[in-house]
Amino acid sequence: MSLLDLCDNSKTDKNTTHSYLELYEKLLNNKKYNAKNVLEIGVKEGGSIKLWHDYFENANIYGLDIIPIKYMWDEITNKERIKLGCFDAYNDSFFNEYFLNKIKFDFVLDDGPHTLESMIQFIKLYSSVLTDDGILIIEDVQSIDWIEILKNEVPEDLIKFIEFYDLRNIKNRYDDIVFVINKTKK
Repeated sequence: MSLLDLCDNSKTDKNTTHSYLELYEKLLNNKKYNAKNVLEIGVKEGGSIKLWHDYFENANIYGLDIIPIKYMWDEITNKERIKLGCFDAYNDSFFNEYFLNKIKFDFVLDDGPHTLESMIQFIKLYSSVLTDDGILIIEDVQSIDWIEILKNEVPEDLIKFIEFYDLRNIKNRYDDIVFVINKTKK
């Protein structure tokens, strides 16, 4: 099934307020059955974590947020392949302890505080834990002007994999802008 088929629009804004699922289907389709590890930062109540769990049938799904797990949707808190944490995922010490040199991700998604600073930190930290054909996505980029700033933060060896998508015209959302490092395009 596609992301559109699996999505519970009452639990995530990725296909209601925003226009991301068609793009994500195109970017992620080739990872659907072979992804091993997927990470989303900024899961709120967890609707998109359920979506990733159902879509990536063989992957461990990691979800991080500063919101305590007890406030997340019950349907995701006890699933075998879902690993949730209440942490500041943009903290260097946290990242070094839990992720650096320990795990590689096929797909990482930043849906956190949507500040330029957090997006820069996400690139700095999480681009280093992508698999050889991994994809990094930052959604809800608040200004098209931020794209150039974000490009300048990408490690030199990943610059050739940069993409961005301006989806603002679809729903007239000022922040329907997506920044991507797509290592599948070799």
